[in-house]
Amino acid sequence: MSKRSGLMRHTTMLFVLLAGGISTVLFSVKYQVHELEDSHARLVKELGEERRALHVLNAEWATLNDPRRLELLAVEYLGLQPIPPRQVVRPDAMLDIPVRELTFGEETQ
Repeated sequence: MSKRSGLMRHTTMLFVLLAGGISTVLFSVKYQVHELEDSHARLVKELGEERRALHVLNAEWATLNDPRRLELLAVEYLGLQPIPPRQVVRPDAMLDIPVRELTFGEETQ
């Protein structure tokens, strides 16, 4: 009977150690999952903020590149006007335009 009793003690101790090891692993995995869930929630929040910022930037881009706005700025600050039709020529007609050679140090006006 002492052999059986010794075997029962060893088996009981083995199961207690096994249960302790499994419990330790489960707690470790549980905390890792919580950390990953927190990280995921933070990343989802950041992604939402980035999407909102991108939406604002796209709206600003559309406003800044409005052709009417650019035309007004070009007239006001650069003195540019629409090209009259007489200035539009075919590419081969540009060969007839006289070319003035510049010398070093000459200023253009």
